[in-house]
Amino acid sequence: MEKSLLDLIMELKNICMKDEEKIRTLCNISLAEYKGITQIDIEEKITCNLLSQKMDLSPSRGSRIIDSLVRRDYFLRTTNPGDRRSFVISLSPKGLKIRKKIKQERSSCEERISNKFSKKQVKIIKEALELISDASR
Repeated sequence: MEKSLLDLIMELKNICMKDEEKIRTLCNISLAEYKGITQIDIEEKITCNLLSQKMDLSPSRGSRIIDSLVRRDYFLRTTNPGDRRSFVISLSPKGLKIRKKIKQERSSCEERISNKFSKKQVKIIKEALELISDASR
């Protein structure tokens, strides 16, 4: 029996989740912390509310994750220069180190997959995945 498109997407999602779990275990961080660390660009300063939105969390849940990442020295929390009543979050040196480690591990995963295809096939696969992603929103 031929697999449906959704079956294939779910199968790929499960494989990627296992790879993410390996990365999180290697880095000793939770899924929520992983999401937080990967949602901040290397030199970005972002408000707590915007980071919560990027993590697809409520402001209160996002705040708890951010507090955890500040306590674990992955994030720095500083006064927002544009609004002294709020704070901005950025990666600390420790957070930057773990962010780079995550990026390195993700690149290794991607390389492992893409090495099984030609450059032309990789381009076609990326285009197809972008179409699926856009159509799913």
